[in-house]
Amino acid sequence: MVMDGRSTSLKKKEEALEKEQWTAAAWDMLYLVQCGINSIVPDPERIAEMNLEKVYARSKSQSLEVLTYMALESLMKSDPQVAIPDETQVLPSWRAAKNKAIAKNLMMDAAREQLFAFLEERGIWHVALKGVVLCNLYPQYGMRQMADNDILFDPSFRQEVHDWFVEQGYDVKSFCEGNHDEYHKKPIYNFEMHITLFPENLNLPFTKYYLTVKEKLLAVPGKMFEYSMSDEDFYLYTIAHEYKHYANSGTGIRALLDIAVCNRVKNNMDRSYLDKELYKMGLFEFEHEMRVIAQKALNLKVAVSTVDEVLSEKEKDILNELLFNGTYGNEQKYWKSQILRDQPDKEDISIGVKAQYLMRRLFPDREYMKMWCQRYEPYFLRHRWLMPVAPVWRIGRRILEKGKDVKDEVDAVRKL
Repeated sequence: MVMDGRSTSLKKKEEALEKEQWTAAAWDMLYLVQCGINSIVPDPERIAEMNLEKVYARSKSQSLEVLTYMALESLMKSDPQVAIPDETQVLPSWRAAKNKAIAKNLMMDAAREQLFAFLEERGIWHVALKGVVLCNLYPQYGMRQMADNDILFDPSFRQEVHDWFVEQGYDVKSFCEGNHDEYHKKPIYNFEMHITLFPENLNLPFTKYYLTVKEKLLAVPGKMFEYSMSDEDFYLYTIAHEYKHYANSGTGIRALLDIAVCNRVKNNMDRSYLDKELYKMGLFEFEHEMRVIAQKALNLKVAVSTVDEVLSEKEKDILNELLFNGTYGNEQKYWKSQILRDQPDKEDISIGVKAQYLMRRLFPDREYMKMWCQRYEPYFLRHRWLMPVAPVWRIGRRILEKGKDVKDEVDAVRKL
């Protein structure tokens, strides 16, 4: 029994140390982000104290490995005699990840130009969204990583655009299932083709605001059918997009970076117009809070070790959440946000509401099942009399393919 007690105590100490190391790694990541975004060479003594393996892992989880490696690279270039301690030999992998991400951006740019040539030729209006625009605002090319090419286009040409992607060898991941269609092609080509900016089923406060976005678009010089947003409207859209993630599954430090970079590069934006529109969208307080945190947390004059001293308690809570999330938050927050839709008073979640959520996840409505069958099991659509069995089949398939994910979700909901 004594040995068991000692083993338990030792395990707790090890877990506490591990947690402490991951916490330090998150703040070290923020320091490298500060250096990278401000084009400042990091302090070699500070770098020497870092657990680079964990800092790399944290950076990767937030899609910031290019930015953080560029900060380290600036140190290597500034003084070739400086040797960065790398006991775990993580730097080669980090460098490879940076090069791969930059190559991906280049290939995605080329693929987008090909698509835009087709859309221009066919007279289909279109506009680049999200990272496609944001990546050009960062100090160096590739510093802001991209997962997808996000494009808003004329929905009356949805089928024609679908057929073009198929002709180009893309796999159709989703079509006519929501507010955007997804097309993928190996090795890295991902497109999200939007017919609206936000799905109606999320019940976001600004969904209606963006139903008439076409009226605000500006023609791109030299193009007949390519459009862009004004600096102000793009910033508003960026805030709305960040809020969508923040309010559902959460978001990471990159959200602060995007906000900071927009304000830094587009520093002549009409603030009175922004404030007026933010009030309309119900995002005035959210934008102000995120902008202030970005100014404080990404300012190199404020040492990472003293960031807490310049933040309010609420700002500290938000920054900590962003630091320890992934790029798009975490699943636990997403599950909770979905459940709270059935209990808008935000009080303790009742067993009944949890059960209602799990039943909805296990047995979706008829329209969802039709889309699921179309994508995964068209056999059921060809034999309609079997459709009542489809939900059970879906559960079995889900457990076989992603049993751990199912268990994690059920456990998380149970503990809420």
